[in-house]
Amino acid sequence: MATIKDVAKLAGVGVGTVSRYLSGNASISQKTMDKVATAMAELNYRPNSMARSLSSKKSNIIGLWVPSFSGSFHRKMLQTIERELRKRDKHIILANAEDATTDEERIACLDYLIERDCDGILMSCPELSVIELAKIEARYPKVVFINRDIEELSQKTFSADHYQGGKLAAQHLVALGHRDIAVVSGRMSAQDAKKRHQGFVDELKLSGIEIDDDLVESGGYSFEQGALATQRLLHKDKPFTAIFCGNDNSAMAAMATLHREGLCVGEDVSVVGYDDIDISSYTSPAMTSIHVPLEEISRNACHQLLNLCYDEQLPIEHSFEPTLTIRKSTGIVRK
Repeated sequence: MATIKDVAKLAGVGVGTVSRYLSGNASISQKTMDKVATAMAELNYRPNSMARSLSSKKSNIIGLWVPSFSGSFHRKMLQTIERELRKRDKHIILANAEDATTDEERIACLDYLIERDCDGILMSCPELSVIELAKIEARYPKVVFINRDIEELSQKTFSADHYQGGKLAAQHLVALGHRDIAVVSGRMSAQDAKKRHQGFVDELKLSGIEIDDDLVESGGYSFEQGALATQRLLHKDKPFTAIFCGNDNSAMAAMATLHREGLCVGEDVSVVGYDDIDISSYTSPAMTSIHVPLEEISRNACHQLLNLCYDEQLPIEHSFEPTLTIRKSTGIVRK
């Protein structure tokens, strides 16, 4: 196996020059860089990652904090970020707050990543307050937030316009002729859930439709919670012809629950999901959903952190608009 000394000898330079080339932090002429790169290629030399970290004083590790590893939403986020990091020979450490019930427990997950010498941290943190996030940023500046929109931290926050997403769902149901509409919401303690719900309600009001409070149930984001919320709606003496769900897991659970109760999704009751995860087009019937450009959001957040941590100059976008993907779960126009 080739060593750094072998590379230096073949390139005709000192070992220190090769070390500086690997660290990327020293001024070396382009001619010398080409000689070292050629020697490395000829010898099939792969630098030891630990040695490179010691040389550059970087761990080349990025931390990712998410509220849960379950579900397609965070899996897609993880896949996108891991792919972007791997392109640049960076690694990832994961932490999740699935069992956390307090801010202290959630922040303990962040401490777990900090203690492992991550060069920077990406956080998807819907339930932490703006004040808590500002405290985190002040304490640990090399952090970027995913699925949050904070004006004071605008360069470090990446999110879709969830208010607009809620409006799109309302516009679609109104256009189909629905007026008695139920909601299976996400956790209203989360910023994105509140924004999409508010956009939905505000858009309905523009059409003269008021949501009955009895037809709003919290479904969290899991299949089980979505099914229970739908059952509660069905057991009330309040008819409805459509349900808007806070995410696609809840929407799939709602569709299954309606089917078990003998109702036809798309005819008796229309269902709109949110996120447009991959499986949405494979449900029966295929599910109408608000598409959130999660890959683009995650990629840009990752690029911003790479810029902060490693002085890269990757292009960044901050504007991400949701779109409506219409499928058969919203069925026909009602008279």
